[in-house]
Amino acid sequence: MIRDEFREIAQRALRLHQGVESLEVGAVRPSPVGPIVEWQALLLSPGRQRRPLPGGGHVLGAPSGPDLLAVLTRFMACRWRAGPPHAPSTWADDLASAHPKIFPFAPASHAGWSWLWQAGAEMIEERGIPKGFRTVDTKEKFGSLRWYYEAKGDDRHADNVISCIDHISNFVCEYCGAPGALRKSSWVKCLCDQHAQGKKAFREGEA
Repeated sequence: MIRDEFREIAQRALRLHQGVESLEVGAVRPSPVGPIVEWQALLLSPGRQRRPLPGGGHVLGAPSGPDLLAVLTRFMACRWRAGPPHAPSTWADDLASAHPKIFPFAPASHAGWSWLWQAGAEMIEERGIPKGFRTVDTKEKFGSLRWYYEAKGDDRHADNVISCIDHISNFVCEYCGAPGALRKSSWVKCLCDQHAQGKKAFREGEA
């Protein structure tokens, strides 16, 4: 189940990245931070994705493939750390209490993205929180997570992690955390197949 979820989200998140066809998903090993999916992608470009513009030229798009996979690996570890995924109703306040220097207020989203917020906070703390780092807003917009922050110190690592979190959210159901896709109707939502078909009630913490 963990490997299947990882592979499905990775294939969607990396579909435009050069060398994605070389991605191989291996075993899942236990670790202090949760189950770690082992992977290799020998041909995956280490640079940021470059998208062609209609009139010629390119613009920088999503973060690099290896960086996205590193953050996705941590997301999966957080999601499955305590066994089958379940986010309690207090998950947002719990994150703010556990990571007060990252979240001065509870992150705003549905429970499916709770493990993205958690993965981002842990990865930033482990490298060292940039001087003056302050989250100023968290929300969902057009079916994607948005994490806005300020910093006075070297924020390259934090910025890259947050960019990866924002991108991966396009492929994670915001209600349950399973592999998802953007669904457009009167609203744009990122939903798994079951939530999109109405087979699950939109309850916090479902997986």
